[in-house]
Amino acid sequence: MRRTATRSAWGTWIGFESCPSLLGRLVEGFSGPWTPLEDLPVPTPTQESAPARETGPVRETGPVPGVAPSQETVPSRETRPEQGAGPVRETGPEQGTGPVSETAPSRESAPSRETGPVEKPALSWETSSVLETGCVVLAARSPADLRRAVPLRALLPRAPRVRIAVADVPPWAGRPLPATGQASCWRLLTGLRVARRGRGWHLDAAFSEPVAAGEILAHVAYGLFGTAGTTTPVAGLAGVGAAEWRPGDANATLAPADGPVPDRRDAPGCDLPVRAGASRVPPVDEAVVNPIGFRPHPEEGVAELVPHRDGFALTCGSTTLVRLPPSGRVTDVDIARLRDVRGVAVHTSAKFVSDGLASAGSASAGFVSAGSTSAGLAAAGPGSAGFASAGPMSGGSAPVVARVVAALAAAGVPVLAEPDPARDEALGSALATVLATVTTEALACDLRREEISIRLRRTALREHGSAACWRRLAVEAGLSAPPPPRVSILLCTRRPEMLPFALEQMERQRGVTAELIVGLHGFTAREAPLPRTSLPVTVIEAPGTTPFGEVLNRMAAAASGSYLAKVDDDDWYGPDHLADLLLARHYSGADLVGSAAEFVYLEQLDVTIRRCIGTERFAPLVAGGTMLVTRAAFEAAGGFRPLPRTVDGQLLQAVEAAGGRIYRTHGFGYLLRRRSAYGHTWRQPVQSFLASYQEQWRGLVFNGLMKDGAPWRAEVRT
Repeated sequence: MRRTATRSAWGTWIGFESCPSLLGRLVEGFSGPWTPLEDLPVPTPTQESAPARETGPVRETGPVPGVAPSQETVPSRETRPEQGAGPVRETGPEQGTGPVSETAPSRESAPSRETGPVEKPALSWETSSVLETGCVVLAARSPADLRRAVPLRALLPRAPRVRIAVADVPPWAGRPLPATGQASCWRLLTGLRVARRGRGWHLDAAFSEPVAAGEILAHVAYGLFGTAGTTTPVAGLAGVGAAEWRPGDANATLAPADGPVPDRRDAPGCDLPVRAGASRVPPVDEAVVNPIGFRPHPEEGVAELVPHRDGFALTCGSTTLVRLPPSGRVTDVDIARLRDVRGVAVHTSAKFVSDGLASAGSASAGFVSAGSTSAGLAAAGPGSAGFASAGPMSGGSAPVVARVVAALAAAGVPVLAEPDPARDEALGSALATVLATVTTEALACDLRREEISIRLRRTALREHGSAACWRRLAVEAGLSAPPPPRVSILLCTRRPEMLPFALEQMERQRGVTAELIVGLHGFTAREAPLPRTSLPVTVIEAPGTTPFGEVLNRMAAAASGSYLAKVDDDDWYGPDHLADLLLARHYSGADLVGSAAEFVYLEQLDVTIRRCIGTERFAPLVAGGTMLVTRAAFEAAGGFRPLPRTVDGQLLQAVEAAGGRIYRTHGFGYLLRRRSAYGHTWRQPVQSFLASYQEQWRGLVFNGLMKDGAPWRAEVRT
């Protein structure tokens, strides 16, 4: 069955559960009716178009005892977005040149929240891909919600005009410019308009023929976030809230609620099928909920997580900063509104239950935490029609409160949490242990507050991030997880006496797979043997007359890692320096990441200072001794220039010129040593460091993260 194309407009939304009134005035010329994207039925695969694998029935986890069905994506009449009152006629034949009014489908075309969805004919995967309308309008509350829409892209019809409206974006977000790649649909483009509307962005694209609106959506999301996100294993998604498990992943396969997963051509439709629903709480989407935009000197006090209607709210005094849905989902826009608070106080889950959130909170019990065993994963092998599903967690609303806490921690928002065994069980021991160290006194000091923030974000992202979650699910299902990326450390020195000190700095690194490429610039290994080390080592020797940049290029050519990390021979590095750089690379999607030279030891004055440098942001400059760059970006930039000095700055310029992005993360894992300017490739005088500093200490002083359980064996003043 094929539906004929019409000139009417069809609108769908995602993410407006807690603010439905925004929809009525969001898109000029279109007021409805609106269909919730997550409520659209997934078509059943047909034998003719995509034969399903005969592997048995879908695995069900069953209801959680004492848990009510989730109401997150089924708002009540009072909270649902208003439907349009009637059709609006088109005012002009030209498309893509500005906002126009469109004829809306009848009220009956949207599912009714009160009487249940309207009966629709069963659709096959083949027919669903050719459904057409005159214009598709997609409204997303935030970029995070736009990413959640991507796995649902197959549910969108074809149309000669596609409008995407993002209601609100955080300050650091870019413009929604599509990354077209080789997609043939863009060859049909006749007009494209991207305009700022209030706090958000609107995109209006017109084509000479109908195109798949889902394909346009995926390209816009890719343009906003690049490669940030989880892509392996290939996922099969089914159930209510399935999109939250693989946001931004256009390669995920949708399946009907009762299965099976449709095949792709001559291959299984997925490697790991997962059912979402009332017994599942999804991981943190680190591409949007992350430390980007962190403010080291907040102006507001401590906010509080409180019940609000059937969801949650974050308040500071009498001001409501953020409203959250009953599921506890936190977006990038929510985090941006919390950046100026010193922290967030979270009460025990029992208090939320007593305040009337027992049923709303417990509707999503079953937080997938570190070390938890997922029920039914053994049967969910590659291409299986059985769905993996985590076992339920007890504790009323504790898992949903844990979801909020995990998201806040992943974003670097300090959390003051009262002891709560049920919530801490859902969070896992690692994050619960860090939470227990947070005190009001510690948050009062900006330096200690940021140390707490870094520990929280580091633990939350590694334990509850999407990548970590899917790696655990894959391992528990018996799938082979891809090996962690290898980092090739480029250590080049002219000073043989610094080799023991420099090698110890790299031996202290933890949480990474690394190799060491040592460049001996002006001397040989016979003249200065390398100390023994547990790291794989490759030695490159070069005459002293060889330009510094050329030596580094020879070292890079001998490296086998997918990332290159440049370090200096006389600076101090914390034990999590490289792991934090890899983490920043993952959540930022940048091509090159580095730390700020925030802490500096001025050896001539015997003074340690903390400089005023903005961190956790995209910036053109990072400390040269902290650069971590992808192999692809390094080669696209042409490597280091064959110069005797300033090679770091030249590489940064080249990466930007090649279209790459540079991200500057925190500087708490790096201490720059400044001797006299003579003898350094970076010849900045000591006096310049005193021009802008915010704190100083006498002597050599390390912040709390520089040692952090990994003290130095040798004298640190080498």
